[in-house]
Amino acid sequence: MIYLVCDSTACLSQQEARGLQVIQVPMHYIRQGQSFEEGYTEPGNAPCLTAGAQLGDYSTAQASMAQFADVFARLLAKGHQALCLCISSRLSGTFLNASSAARQMGGDAVVVVDSRSTAGGLYLLLRRARALLDAGHSLQETAAALKALRYRQHTLFTTGNMDPLRRSGRLGMVRLSVSAFLNLRPVLRLADGRVVSHVTARGRSQQYRELLGLIRQPEGPLVVQHCQDPEGAQTLATRLRQQGYQVLLRPLGTVLAIHLGTPCLSVAWVEEG
Repeated sequence: MIYLVCDSTACLSQQEARGLQVIQVPMHYIRQGQSFEEGYTEPGNAPCLTAGAQLGDYSTAQASMAQFADVFARLLAKGHQALCLCISSRLSGTFLNASSAARQMGGDAVVVVDSRSTAGGLYLLLRRARALLDAGHSLQETAAALKALRYRQHTLFTTGNMDPLRRSGRLGMVRLSVSAFLNLRPVLRLADGRVVSHVTARGRSQQYRELLGLIRQPEGPLVVQHCQDPEGAQTLATRLRQQGYQVLLRPLGTVLAIHLGTPCLSVAWVEEG
């Protein structure tokens, strides 16, 4: 059997993981010297960010090579294969850790793919991978299809606090300083796995309009996610459904929220081929 493996920025519930036959390798975050594994999205798996949390008090750690190696070794020992999809290598070292663990296994029974995405985009790739595998495609065929598909998946997001992105250095400092000074909040996107500023919006209504106007030809459902913004997520999901789109409303994980800032709202989709 071919199992899927991913890191926890896919933001899976335990039910989703079982349905997709995915083994999730946890990322980590540290608060006040205490380390937590990022679990599944059901309440109670790990403390979540609370409203007003000082994100500068948190740090994160990527899923380790040893964790991936342990998962791969257990699967291979039972005669299985593994297709691993990771958060973009341009956002985290997780892909490198998974690739190193796969090389330790030797042979070609473990394949690691850089999703060039995370969160909703990563989740949609996992869904497509399971559909391909269930249809009889081989490990190598499915990996090749995902490497092509990742260039048709898109993620847009907004955040109410630009400081975490400023500290991370993942976005140009000029745009960050201008948007903060003018009280403009950019609509950001993932471009080939990197965070870039796409357009700027003033106020919530304009943010919704920009997000809705940027969505093009989705193939399948759109994924709307949030951290500490349930009202914004519901409003965006409702407007998308009114336009005839299928929408999946899902939470955003703690590790991503620490790096993106809160409140955070995102939408992801795969464009028609």
